[in-house]
Amino acid sequence: MNKRKDSAPCFINEGTIYHKKDMLRALETLENLKYDYLVDGRVVRKGQGALLKVFASRHSATLVINNCVFINVLSFDYLNFKSAATGKTVVDLVEDGRILRLETIDEEIKVPRSNREILASVDQFDDEETFALLEEGDEEED
Repeated sequence: MNKRKDSAPCFINEGTIYHKKDMLRALETLENLKYDYLVDGRVVRKGQGALLKVFASRHSATLVINNCVFINVLSFDYLNFKSAATGKTVVDLVEDGRILRLETIDEEIKVPRSNREILASVDQFDDEETFALLEEGDEEED
């Protein structure tokens, strides 16, 4: 079967994603997580949290604090995802020698209610410059 030159990739339950818009969409499907933060293959932090925001900004960090997870896709080079033997989704966010590994869990993570209310009123993109950055990335797909 010949692949058309202009066709987009297709990922079913596993794959490696480099495009930031695709990373945003994949991460937005997650909610309650357990996480491992690995540096050079060694776990340095682990815990659980609720994914409250996924965004792309040159001016903000990825944060895991107080059972709340805020992911900036610009903090990572790519995203690798797969289904574990348990049926749960496992996502690795990779940048150089570090990995933020996220695995979905069934239990609900308790977070301060005010955090969810504040985030409900915040736009996905922090500024027009960042949105333009993601739009420019679409043009590079040749």
